[in-house]
Amino acid sequence: MQRFSLFVLSVLVLLAGTVSAQETAVRDYLDREVTLSAVPLRIVSLMPSHSETILELGAGDRLVATDSLSPQPDGTDLPRVGDGFSPNLELILELEPDLVLTDAYSGVHEQLQELGVTVFAGTPENIDGLFDFVDLLGGLLGESPAAEELRDRLLNRVAAAEARAAGLEGPTVYVELDPTPFSAGPGSYIDDLLNVVGARNIVGEDLGAWPLLSREYIVSSDPEVILLLDAPWGESEATLRERPGFSGLSGRVVEAGSREEDLLSRPGPYLGEALDWLFDVLYPGAAGE
Repeated sequence: MQRFSLFVLSVLVLLAGTVSAQETAVRDYLDREVTLSAVPLRIVSLMPSHSETILELGAGDRLVATDSLSPQPDGTDLPRVGDGFSPNLELILELEPDLVLTDAYSGVHEQLQELGVTVFAGTPENIDGLFDFVDLLGGLLGESPAAEELRDRLLNRVAAAEARAAGLEGPTVYVELDPTPFSAGPGSYIDDLLNVVGARNIVGEDLGAWPLLSREYIVSSDPEVILLLDAPWGESEATLRERPGFSGLSGRVVEAGSREEDLLSRPGPYLGEALDWLFDVLYPGAAGE
């Protein structure tokens, strides 16, 4: 996953034949060249973060289908083609998309490519990657002015969050993605969010972006805040403290709701909302300032 933050994603626009014919070529997160002969008008999005960005860029009217979790344009009831990691390929083909946006790991891009469908694979992994992706998607959709506006707005939200946290002593934080325990470390979007608001992730640089931690590691770190992003799936302070060794943790436990879990796990246009929520739960005494 870390290699995506090293990609320099660029958009190359080539005039082809006539003024109206425009060929756009980009490299996706698998370093594949994705070429469009014209601005895409029929788009299938298989990732919620992609759908959110498309809507924010004002291109929601080009969506013809989404995965089961994605938001859709207000007042519409577009076909949902199932789980983004195992979608209904037959239904996607029937919709005749000129572009499908998918993840980089499920292999769906390979299946669709074999069926002659143009696919962009991958999602941004961190905040810098999100800014690049907004620019890239704006160019791909012919919405560069809207992308520039969105990018500037997100940059301003980051600057505002950094200013809000300036001078405060950030707590140490353990973010739990599932009770394995699986967490988020340096190089991940979640870690970037923590850094912006001045918090200190207990996950060290040597453990990577998505480490499987030992219980001993967490107990010895004794984080000041334990953020349960797996709370929507049944984990809670009670279940956490029932685990061997965890009853003695002194930190405050925050159980995220479904909306908050989405905010922190989807690099997208709701970056500012994610930062606001994090600040409020990490600095409860300063939330009203």
